Amino acid sequence: MRATPRALLALSWLALCARAAMDECADEQQRAQRCMPEFVNAAFNVTVAATNSCGAPPEEYCVQTGATGVTKSCHICDARDPRNQHSAAYLTDYNNQQDTTWWQSQTMLAGVQYPAAINLTLHLGKSFDITYVRLKFHTSRPESFAIYKRTSEAGPWVPYQYYSGSCKKTYRKPGRGFIRTGEDEQQALCTDDFSDISPLTGGNVAFSTLEGRPSAYNFDNSPVLQDWVTATDIRVTLNRLNTCGSRSCGSEVLRSYSSPTHAGAGGKTGQARCKCYGHASECVKDGGGRLVCDCKHNTEGDDCNVCKAFHNDRPWRRAGGESANHCLPCDCNGKSSECFFDAELYRASGHGGHCTGCADNTDGPNCERCLDRHHRDGGGGRCLACNCNTVGSQAPQCDPRGVCVCKPGVTGEKCDRCQAGFHSLTEAGCRPCSCSPSGSTQECDVNSGQCRCKEHVEGFSCDRCQLGFFHLDPSNPQGCTACFCFQHSSVCDSAEGFSAHAISSSFSRGQGSVLISDITLPMYFIAPGRFLGDQLLSYGQNLTLRFRVDRRDTRLSAEDLVLEGAGLRVAVPLIAQGNAYPNENAQTYVFRLHDSTDYPWRPSISHPDFQKLLHNLTAIKIRGTYSEKSAGYLDDVSLVTARRAPGEPALWVERCTCPQGYQGQHCEQCTLGYRRARQELGAFSACEPCNCNGHSEACNPATGACDCRDDTAGLSCERCRDGFYGDASRGSAADCEPCPCPTGATCAVVPTSKEVVCTNCPAGTTGKRCELCDDGFFGDPLGRAGPVRACRACKCSDNIDPNAVGNCDRETGECLKCIQHTAGFFCDRCRDGFYGNAMAGSANHKCSACSCSPLGTVAQRPGCSQVTGQCECLPNVAQRDCAACQPGFFNLQSASGCERCNCNPIGSTNGQCDITSGQCECQPGVTGTHCERCEVHFFGFSSSGCKPCDCDLEGSRAAQCQDDGRCECLRGFVGARCDMCEENFFYNRSAPGCQQCPSCYSLVRDKVNQQRQKLQDLQTLIDQLGSGQDAVSDRAFEDRLKEAEKAIMELLEEAQASKDVDRGLLERLSGINSTLTTQWSRLQSVRGTVDASGTQADRARLRVRDAEDLIDRARQELDKAKDAVGRVDIRPPSGAGTNNMTRLAEEARALADRHKMEADQIEKISRDANATSSRAHDLLLATLEGESATSQEIEQLNRKYNEAKQLAESLEQQAHKVQAEAEEAGARAVETLAVLTGVPPLDTAALEDEAGKIRKEAADLDKLLDKTEREYQDLRDDLRGKEHEVRRLLEKGRSEQQTADQLLARADAAKALAEEAAKKGRSTFKEAESILEDLRDFDKRVNDNKTAAEDALKKIPAINATITAADQKTRQAEASLGNAAADAREAKRKAEEAEKIAGGVQKGSARTKQDAEAALQDAGQLDRHVGAVMEQLDGAERELLRKKAEADRDATMAGMAADNAKEAEDNARKAKSAVKTVLTTITVLLDQLGHIDTVDLRRLDQLVEAVRRAQGQVGGGQLDRKLRELSDAARTQEDLITDYDRQIREIRSDIANLNDIKDTLPEGCFNTPSLERP
Repeated sequence: MRATPRALLALSWLALCARAAMDECADEQQRAQRCMPEFVNAAFNVTVAATNSCGAPPEEYCVQTGATGVTKSCHICDARDPRNQHSAAYLTDYNNQQDTTWWQSQTMLAGVQYPAAINLTLHLGKSFDITYVRLKFHTSRPESFAIYKRTSEAGPWVPYQYYSGSCKKTYRKPGRGFIRTGEDEQQALCTDDFSDISPLTGGNVAFSTLEGRPSAYNFDNSPVLQDWVTATDIRVTLNRLNTCGSRSCGSEVLRSYSSPTHAGAGGKTGQARCKCYGHASECVKDGGGRLVCDCKHNTEGDDCNVCKAFHNDRPWRRAGGESANHCLPCDCNGKSSECFFDAELYRASGHGGHCTGCADNTDGPNCERCLDRHHRDGGGGRCLACNCNTVGSQAPQCDPRGVCVCKPGVTGEKCDRCQAGFHSLTEAGCRPCSCSPSGSTQECDVNSGQCRCKEHVEGFSCDRCQLGFFHLDPSNPQGCTACFCFQHSSVCDSAEGFSAHAISSSFSRGQGSVLISDITLPMYFIAPGRFLGDQLLSYGQNLTLRFRVDRRDTRLSAEDLVLEGAGLRVAVPLIAQGNAYPNENAQTYVFRLHDSTDYPWRPSISHPDFQKLLHNLTAIKIRGTYSEKSAGYLDDVSLVTARRAPGEPALWVERCTCPQGYQGQHCEQCTLGYRRARQELGAFSACEPCNCNGHSEACNPATGACDCRDDTAGLSCERCRDGFYGDASRGSAADCEPCPCPTGATCAVVPTSKEVVCTNCPAGTTGKRCELCDDGFFGDPLGRAGPVRACRACKCSDNIDPNAVGNCDRETGECLKCIQHTAGFFCDRCRDGFYGNAMAGSANHKCSACSCSPLGTVAQRPGCSQVTGQCECLPNVAQRDCAACQPGFFNLQSASGCERCNCNPIGSTNGQCDITSGQCECQPGVTGTHCERCEVHFFGFSSSGCKPCDCDLEGSRAAQCQDDGRCECLRGFVGARCDMCEENFFYNRSAPGCQQCPSCYSLVRDKVNQQRQKLQDLQTLIDQLGSGQDAVSDRAFEDRLKEAEKAIMELLEEAQASKDVDRGLLERLSGINSTLTTQWSRLQSVRGTVDASGTQADRARLRVRDAEDLIDRARQELDKAKDAVGRVDIRPPSGAGTNNMTRLAEEARALADRHKMEADQIEKISRDANATSSRAHDLLLATLEGESATSQEIEQLNRKYNEAKQLAESLEQQAHKVQAEAEEAGARAVETLAVLTGVPPLDTAALEDEAGKIRKEAADLDKLLDKTEREYQDLRDDLRGKEHEVRRLLEKGRSEQQTADQLLARADAAKALAEEAAKKGRSTFKEAESILEDLRDFDKRVNDNKTAAEDALKKIPAINATITAADQKTRQAEASLGNAAADAREAKRKAEEAEKIAGGVQKGSARTKQDAEAALQDAGQLDRHVGAVMEQLDGAERELLRKKAEADRDATMAGMAADNAKEAEDNARKAKSAVKTVLTTITVLLDQLGHIDTVDLRRLDQLVEAVRRAQGQVGGGQLDRKLRELSDAARTQEDLITDYDRQIREIRSDIANLNDIKDTLPEGCFNTPSLERP
């Protein structure tokens, strides 16, 4: 191998980390803004085209190394070997420093040195904005090289930058040149900065496209630089290698170009941005794999360099910092989808979009105007041809509304017809009609000129009334008024002498009449009498009123104004006949009393029927309320009528021309010799000639009754009068004969036997001649068994079956079939084994079974007192049925009487015991069957019970104490409870018991004992001096005084001597004592609280026991009163006395039972209060004695305390109630005394004494209850004070939960708002469902009506026109229904959305079921009615008109339903708004929760868990399950109702069978078994 100098060259472009793609082409308000793709390494993995690469053929190359390049490293470049090749692909691949790759050219031996050049070309694929280019060389950098760019694939290469150590020589450019302001900024500069041979490896070259160019800081406004940075291809041309130029490199170094790569970049890298002119934030691959901009701002193209089609309203521009310059759409008013940019139009108007191909006959740059002879349609959309009539119009062009200019008398948008009142269209226009303004509509036939008459007018000029009508009136929409004439004549005219008159009601002070409703049902104003009666003269006139409501949400109905009379009823909505909708302001409402279709009175009736209704008007009702809590205000009611008086003529009053047999102004009377055919119809009845069957020659014209003679009667003398019989139709004087019956009875002739039988016998008699007493009566009307006795009703005290036969003897009156457990001649007493008042009015208060208890009754006798029901009881057995022991006794099961409890009066609470075992109720701490001893570990047997020993377990020898309560202590312990250490002993927690102090403390103790002894001696001496009885001489006194003084001095000296010795000990003891004092104070405070609570509890227990004693005394007194009343056995002399005494006994017994029941209830409450107080006391002691009481225990104590307080208050209330009952008992006793005193035949002394005792006992009971009330008032006051103390103890525990409580309160508030929203949502949902059900029912009714109309149409061709009208209104109603149904469905959907957001839905199925049932009933009624129409073809027209009226009313209601649906939709919107408010509140709450510094995590977790459970309940299908349960319950109820209906039908069938049996029974039955057996 030849040794040839060689060199290596390296090249790369820098890669930058790309950001995640973001759409920044619109700001937060979605306004367009400039957006650009991110900077990327445009060269990464892009193929580079190199004009020279090593390795083909393989060759050796050497790399200069070392600081001076004196060393070399030689390798082989082989294109066939992947490990040794250096192709151009290595320029842009990804590598790392440990495995470096590079491109390398051939050596200089292949002629790569100047002037030969090597080109490295990078094809980017589209335009990029180049920021800089980075080249990195594996060996030393070239001496001369250049960077070029081009902006299109076919464009020229433009130099970017020159690098050379010889710029002038190589590139003819000055070295280190620069660009001045104003010079060409697209010129390439040359520099020698990167042409040095060093470094030998890893040299970089970084070229910035904008560096050194004056306009770089105003890049957005510099088109020159914007074009300068744009490139689609980059080329690096390597012109001259850098050689050593000295011997240091060695002649064997082969020179070549080489370029490595490094970690993260290829051999070439460059920072660039995909060029999109500010209209895209990223570039993507298209379907062909080409890189293109993802254009926004209505732009398109590879570089977003043109506007989209139809977005040419302004020229395309690149986006800037201040404006996105987005392309705007053309404004073609929706008439074209094509346009082009018109620069001239843009300069003139600022909008350059020029539309082409305008549709709908439009023209102009924006398709904004119509073509000639065209105009806009009503919606402002397309243009329509004018189509003006050439004969009737003045010009072919119409106005913007499409209306042509017409000739005189011509009308129509196209001038194609004559105006109203004109006819005969010609070139000169139309001629005017000659029609009567009173009888025509001022219109005539456009061809013949025939006038169009009102409904009841006829004639060519409509100048006369039709037959049966009169009074041609211009104000009458029908032209003429129908003749009434009571339907006897159709010929009438206007009467003379009548003038207009108004009946009015004006209210005082102009305030009108007010109607206020508290219920949902409508309330009506009722017209007074002067508006009623015969108002026939008001037909066709106006009823006027002023009305207002107190709020606008009034929902009108089809019956706001109702007229009733003559068995007819019509109604009309308030807004009918053009009246306004009511509001808070008073408005005038006018209603014409006419039957025209223009005034929709429903149901629609004929003219005669409407006049018939007014002839006997019985009611005018004006609806005043429309909802709950609403009010209506009525004023100035006026009804126009007529009267016979001078004034304005009332031409609407008729004067009839009557046919034969009729007379009067309205043919309302029959002429002489005629009478009414049907009297019940009155003046509406036809008149017919009189017919009296030969018994009269005249009849009454008014009543039609004949003046009958010959003992005949009847309207036509067609029958015999009462008391006579015969055939009056024969016409002879002897037609009727007298009846052979008692006075007052009538008779009849049996047709078969011709026998005369009496009818209508006097009450209580029966038989062919009224000779027998009827069933239920007794007597002898004919005196067959003795004197004559009239039949009288049997008296059985209402204790018989009125449907039975033979209840009493028909001769004696004895009752034979007593029921309800009664007996006696008159069924006036209870039968054996029963007691009560057989005369009581109610069956429940009559006789009841004795039901004596066999265990407590003497000899188990079943009988009892028939008055009081008291059974004969064994000793010490109580109650009416002997079913319980007396208080203080037990063992009823012995069947020999009850045994005494023998409870210890001290140890028991009330002397009562268990009724079965005999166990007495003991005081606290007391035990034994009779409560005779203390329990184990208790002492002090007393009336308040035994107290616990409470011996300290550690300090006492046993838990049982002595009789005085002192415990037996272990060594070292002292105290009543052995809970303290003895002197010179101390308590050590590490060892059990009290430990003796060290021996040094024994010395102190001995010394102290000596001092104590001396003090004791001194005290004894002083006591002897003060209490000596013997006289002492002065000398002896002085000796004894000196002796005492000496002893005191010795004691003082010893104390002084020990003072210094014990000073240190005293100081230590002082410190200990201080600590102990503090702890002792705390313990004393706690114990004081405990003692106070214990004292209060003891007081409560004592007062409860006092109350129980009081209750026992009251109960005993009441029992005595009951026994006293029960022992009273009064034999009444008469039935009335029995009733009074029985009633008094029942009242006294009921009162006693009620008092006993109240006493038992109070006793139970007292025991509960006592037990609760004891539990509260024990719990308080346990809580305060513990050293670590928790807040939970405090809460429990507070709860127990509240229970005790509530029980005390309840006891107080019961005490008041017992007091009231006691007062009532006293009053009853006084009443009883008064009643008993009022019975003259009775000895009342005993009763008065007993009543006095009861009254006195009641007074004592009253006093005791007053005392108990005061005591409980004191107890409640004490408990109120204690309540403050307990609440103070709770403050610490509550303070720890304040934060959590606040959070919970906020959550509760949010929940309340959500529930309120749910409530509104549910209300809206139910209302929408109701509306939808009503509309469905209406749809079904309309379809049924349509079917019936079609059937009638086939059979009655004469009413085709009416059917067509009904069909048309039906279709209108169906159209309204469709809109209302759609609105209702929308409202329902919105309500369901609101309900889902609020989280709750509740019951609504009951109302739906009721509506469905009502709809089913209506459908059934309608179906039956249609069947009647099909069966009676002669009434088809009338029925069809009625159906038509119903359809009209339903159409009106459908419109109102549509309003309701809209209102429901508004409610749904309100609910949705409320839910949004709730969500906002919850969001604020969550935000506040996020800013809380201190949170109780445990409480927060509990709240989270509660919310999760609530969500689980809502999401777990519980609502669906509840709905299914409600549906199942509804079906069950329907099945039950069906079964009940079946049972009722069976019962009715049985009753019918019984009636048939009764009718077939003979008149007498003499073998009647008793209904009841004793």
